[in-house]
Amino acid sequence: MSEFFPQMTSNLVLAFPGFRLYALCAVILIIKMFAVGLYTATTRSRLKVAMNPEDAARFGAQVLTTEHPDVERVLRAHRNDLENIPGFLILGLIAVLAGVPVLGLQICFIAYTAARVVYSVAYIKAMQPWRSMTFGIGTLCMFALCVMILIRILS
Repeated sequence: MSEFFPQMTSNLVLAFPGFRLYALCAVILIIKMFAVGLYTATTRSRLKVAMNPEDAARFGAQVLTTEHPDVERVLRAHRNDLENIPGFLILGLIAVLAGVPVLGLQICFIAYTAARVVYSVAYIKAMQPWRSMTFGIGTLCMFALCVMILIRILS
């Protein structure tokens, strides 16, 4: 990369205010998504169910034509991650690069990451009102990032 952008080094990217926290939150969220995906397989294994005949034959499971309700719950939590976390990752990076105030970044990044971790647990464990509350917190954080970005680029 340095051949194309000789002035741009990794230290320059790390020097952006808020970037280190953004990177940490991004890694935590991606690991959490992997964990929820792995929990899907663990739940299927625990229940000894499979959707594909070859998987059932290999693992001694029962073939189902529809997902077991416990597996379906984990899949819904995972799909929700896949629908929401990429938008946060994009907005977070734009906010860092646009120079949004660091305190705003810190609040949004930490609150969003914590909310999404609790959201997954609350979804899988059927814990209301925690699931709705943490989803709302995450949505507010993303909306706040949008507003801060717009203020920064339009000022």
